[in-house]
Amino acid sequence: MDPIGRRPSALPSLPTAAPAETRPAAAPVKAAATNAVSQLQRSSFEAPVAKAAAAQPMPGAWRGGPDTPVGKAIAGMVERMRASDASGIKIKGDTMESLFTRAILDNKHVSNDQLLAITQVKLDQLATSPEDRAKVLQKVPNARELPVHKFTVGMLAAATGIDPKALSEACPDLGLTGAPGTPLLYAAKTERMQRSTALHDFTDYLRGAGVKGMNKAVWGVENRILSAAVSALGGGRY
Repeated sequence: MDPIGRRPSALPSLPTAAPAETRPAAAPVKAAATNAVSQLQRSSFEAPVAKAAAAQPMPGAWRGGPDTPVGKAIAGMVERMRASDASGIKIKGDTMESLFTRAILDNKHVSNDQLLAITQVKLDQLATSPEDRAKVLQKVPNARELPVHKFTVGMLAAATGIDPKALSEACPDLGLTGAPGTPLLYAAKTERMQRSTALHDFTDYLRGAGVKGMNKAVWGVENRILSAAVSALGGGRY
């Protein structure tokens, strides 16, 4: 027995609690949450837009699927047409793609074989002779700078796959009303005539390059002069 007056032994020391974890600052948590919400909102917005773009039908899709020869040819034409349209040149409200789609791709008088033949046309089949080039530039020195020339060159180059700069150099008369070998050669003032000329040059130059039936498909007659008259009078199948 312990003697009277002895102090009780000291209580054993309790284990010290581990320090609480340091909480992350509130600002980074808020920023992370904000970023997550923004990303979710952006995804929710972009998904329908991307889906809508993917669902948009390719012009002329009724002619053949994307894996068919004509489908691939049309996709290449339209892709180049849209790249050319980035220049912003329009004639009477038409872009190169819209005029090409309405007058050529949606025209049931234009066959798939003709579209495939267009992609095989080479520059030398379209080129104006050096003598006629000189006549063109003598009458219209700024021919290559005209919006109607750039529009016509862009549409024809996109359809054939020919380099537009080379085509402009070889055919300064593209987009001009009339012909180099005649007294009638000028830059049309009205947009109606400019659009008519651009489309007729498109069909007639291809006819001259060996793609038969292009004038008839669009204007109703194949002859160069008669089809040009129909074009000038505002006729045609488009």
